[in-house]
Amino acid sequence: MLHRPINYLLAVTLFLLAAVATAAETDRGVFWKATKEGKNVYLLGSIHLATEDFYPIRSKIEQAYSGSDAIAVEADILAAEGDSRLQQKIMMESIYQDGRTLKDELPTNLYTQLQAWMHKRNMPEAMFIRQRPAIAMISMSMIEMQAHGLNPELGIDRHFLQKAKKDGKPVLELEGVLQQFQLLNGLENPALMFQQTLEQIEDISSFLPKLTHAWKAGDINTLNRLIIQDGLRENPEYKSLYDKLFFERNAKMAEKITLNGPNYNSLFVIVGAGHLVGERSVVDFLKSSGYKLERL
Repeated sequence: MLHRPINYLLAVTLFLLAAVATAAETDRGVFWKATKEGKNVYLLGSIHLATEDFYPIRSKIEQAYSGSDAIAVEADILAAEGDSRLQQKIMMESIYQDGRTLKDELPTNLYTQLQAWMHKRNMPEAMFIRQRPAIAMISMSMIEMQAHGLNPELGIDRHFLQKAKKDGKPVLELEGVLQQFQLLNGLENPALMFQQTLEQIEDISSFLPKLTHAWKAGDINTLNRLIIQDGLRENPEYKSLYDKLFFERNAKMAEKITLNGPNYNSLFVIVGAGHLVGERSVVDFLKSSGYKLERL
């Protein structure tokens, strides 16, 4: 069984690895329109890694982007890639600064499992030894997803960020790359998180098709169950962790949307698809702020 709750394999960096096969024009995806006082906010559930056959994106989504005055994303990854000062800050968040190593942080048996995984993927130990646990988990997940044919260069958020830069549309950040790294490093019990990452990686080839089918069908109930509800039911002790990874972030992102939305006739918002499903989602918080929501 896939033990879900906590790592970012299904959260910030790789959130919702769906839609990796067949033409995308017929894929419904997770797409909402929120309206208040004559202003529109479009909400697109993103995937952060994809394949070439994910494109072209459904025309209704592209049309909503074209008609929008600005876009909003969790983090402007293109700006981060061109900001050497920010990259230095991210590096400082990513690796130990006090002489400790990942080997010191993890139990011996768990580090041995990590070494076995590195050997399987032909990854040098030096690549991981100084990384903090949450960052090492991201690295592992990225490597594993790329091994399954997924490409971060083809992610939906990157696709629209590139278009926005070319088109001269303003780009708003709901969080920021550095803030996301700081959140990851502040999570509790890194050893348990690491153990579950290794377990999820082993099962991802069977779990991924379930996500794929649900995203393509626009089945938000199944997505909510797979990403959040199953994990909460199986591990209720991690409720506070889900609060940090999902619900608290949803509330803060919705607040920024409600603050910025009135400044534009149409705002195109791209967030991880899991932030748009279930109770206490961004959608729920916008409803409570007086927005009328419509699935597109």
